[in-house]
Amino acid sequence: MPRYRVIVHLRVHRFLKGIENQRQKLAITEAMEKLESYPMSLREMDVATIRGMKKTFRIRVSRYRIIFTVEKDENTVYVTHLDARKRVYKKS
Repeated sequence: MPRYRVIVHLRVHRFLKGIENQRQKLAITEAMEKLESYPMSLREMDVATIRGMKKTFRIRVSRYRIIFTVEKDENTVYVTHLDARKRVYKKS
């Protein structure tokens, strides 16, 4: 099974640095690392598609949402947004 390359947008890195709760920060980081084994990792995480957007998914980690897209022909996962649930869907 081919491994996927995970590319995280700079705004996600910045938001992650601002999270003070180390346990939540670790959970988010682990969820993004699990994306390397896409699609097998989706079975153990809370993943759903985003309606109206092709190849775009979200992962629920506590009160935060990780938004990502998948390019299967390139074996690449792009993590585009990370924010609290009430704000993240307005940005993507």
